[in-house]
Amino acid sequence: MNRKKKFLTAAVLCALASTGFVMQVSAEETMTHDLDEVVVEADKDTLPGGYISTKGTSGLLGSNNVMDVPFTQMNLTAKNIEDYGDPTLALDNILRNNPGVRGGGTTLHNDFSIRGITVNGTSTYVNGIPGLMTQFNAPTYFAERIDITTGPNSTLTGTMPTYENSFAGGIVNFVSKKATDAPITRYKQTFSGKGHFGEYLDIGRRFGKNNEWGVRINTELQNGETSISGEKINAQGIYANIDHIGKNSKTNLLAGYRHLDIKGGARWFALYPSAIKSGAISKLPDAPDSSTDYGFEGMEKESKGYILALNHEQNLSKDWKAFLNAGLNDNDLDKNICGTSSRYTIINDAGDLKLDWPGSGAYGGVFTTKNHTKTQFAQIGVTGNSKFGNFENTVTLAADKSWRSIRSKTQRVNFGLISGNLYEGNVSVGNNTFPSVDEALSSKSSYWGASIVDTLNYGKASLMVGLHKHQSTVQSYSSGKMTKSTTSDATCPTYAFMYKPNENISLYASHAENFDQGSVVGGTYKNKNEILPPSKVKQNEVGIKYLNNGLLTSLSAFSIKQANNISEDRPDGNYLVQNGEQEYKGIELSVNGRLAPKWDVMAGVMYLDAKYNKTAKGASDGKRLTGQANWSGVLGLEYHPDKDWTVLGRMLYMGAAPINDAAFEVPSYTTFDVGVNYKTKIDQVPVKLSLMCYNLTNKDYWMARGDSLFLSTPRTVALSATFDI
Repeated sequence: MNRKKKFLTAAVLCALASTGFVMQVSAEETMTHDLDEVVVEADKDTLPGGYISTKGTSGLLGSNNVMDVPFTQMNLTAKNIEDYGDPTLALDNILRNNPGVRGGGTTLHNDFSIRGITVNGTSTYVNGIPGLMTQFNAPTYFAERIDITTGPNSTLTGTMPTYENSFAGGIVNFVSKKATDAPITRYKQTFSGKGHFGEYLDIGRRFGKNNEWGVRINTELQNGETSISGEKINAQGIYANIDHIGKNSKTNLLAGYRHLDIKGGARWFALYPSAIKSGAISKLPDAPDSSTDYGFEGMEKESKGYILALNHEQNLSKDWKAFLNAGLNDNDLDKNICGTSSRYTIINDAGDLKLDWPGSGAYGGVFTTKNHTKTQFAQIGVTGNSKFGNFENTVTLAADKSWRSIRSKTQRVNFGLISGNLYEGNVSVGNNTFPSVDEALSSKSSYWGASIVDTLNYGKASLMVGLHKHQSTVQSYSSGKMTKSTTSDATCPTYAFMYKPNENISLYASHAENFDQGSVVGGTYKNKNEILPPSKVKQNEVGIKYLNNGLLTSLSAFSIKQANNISEDRPDGNYLVQNGEQEYKGIELSVNGRLAPKWDVMAGVMYLDAKYNKTAKGASDGKRLTGQANWSGVLGLEYHPDKDWTVLGRMLYMGAAPINDAAFEVPSYTTFDVGVNYKTKIDQVPVKLSLMCYNLTNKDYWMARGDSLFLSTPRTVALSATFDI
């Protein structure tokens, strides 16, 4: 090894040491029940351009080609994650390449929606296991793919320890990186924003007889100021994947740790309802300069935690296999110092701010919160194949159990001197001495479920029938003492029919349902601490998929109905009850793959008609759902002038959306991202140099979610250099 190569190797080892040996493990595709061969980087299942894979995971259906899945599915590859994963807003930027997903996240939180239903990081899966992510800025560098199956489907996923948001929008599954046959030693440096640096290390090796053992380690170190003035992100993490492929079994273990500390970065706003009624707010405020600093002194969110995910498959005979999926997430939110509900309230046309409005459990001040969340999940099952005549049958039976406990405490602080302005920033909370907070048990929940999925194939046709039985027990606590407990259950069917006239076309129709846990009524209602029944979500979908010459086109039409909690005014006060219903109808189209020689495309559009069906006294029946735009879309193009250069660009569009009972309309917006990649060698070491600019025109705009407004992220330039040593 020559001197320069030795220097590069030393730099990589120093980067690993600088992470403090924080480790995270990645696993292979989980909840798949096929003993697949080891995946190599040149994946035959990847469409031209490398952004979309035709193979992905669909819960208990296992690992399948998208042409064989009777739902809308898009599998985003490592290249997709690499090119569009802005270091400070990774998940939101990546998921928006799916037309069924709409952004709404910030550098603080992973908030997005699938077909109009709001979800966040806690609603995602890691290697088929729910509850392993938090609501905060999610790491994506350890993922080989992110598989998205849109629509509710408890039958395919099993029980889900929900927290903050439901899983009803769809299945978002992180598939972690695993060792390939070829050794990997990859070091990456990044620079973005105003001074945000990142270092990443990716090491993979296989060993043993026939390379049966594999280890893949990914580390992260990032620190510095983002493109938002005053916001600083500091993160360290390590993920490690250990896998073993034997003659009759396959085992995968993912273990990881991450510490994340974010100072500043407030982006969440709302309009004061009384100010709208009085006329103090007569119009929707124009979006301010998106680089404005709204963080007050002492504002900070800091969390740390680890995850474990185990997946095992065992051949029982030629036709039967058993499987085990188990996971653990232990996370501490050590600091959460921000405005009440994490948002600011706009109180007049001049853009003056308060930290929240009174009368909704808020006190117009700030709060400091700590919590400790622990989630556990276990699933066992068997899958078998049989043939009789011209029929082929695959059946899967599974049982699962999950638990979640939350220890938390919130201390509200009223400083009295709360000021700031939407167009100037300069948020002040007066005395910023925050009290220490001791945790106490606040909630516990447990779930068990049983599923059966049977797929019958006959020639070009297939019929899938599934059933999921689910029971949840939810307990709420005050000062560590249980105040309420409720148990509820439901049965969720799934059925689908698919017909493939030839290998290039799939036609399907499907029905799927989802069932959540009960929700605890907040303190502003007369029936506070009551636990409402779980809500059910039902989806009907029809679609067609066409794959030819490296171009995959998918078109689907869907209708989703979701039970909804609504407020009811009664003689003795205001009650929260589950008497409402929301409906989401839409059409979704996506086109991915080779468009022409040297040109690849990643495009899609969704039309969504979201409305209220049942509201209090019918006051809003038939109205558009607040915060929901009719149209959204993505158009990404990649051009390859030669083998070394790649030029890419993306356009994102979001239509106008009503808020505050249609009092105002959030304007539509269009943003552009452009980038270039160049492959070269430095002293025989392969190097990839990348330049990416997000929000090229530096457009300032509002993102609507419910009656909340989220301010956009300003133009962000990201530079990176990746060395394959």
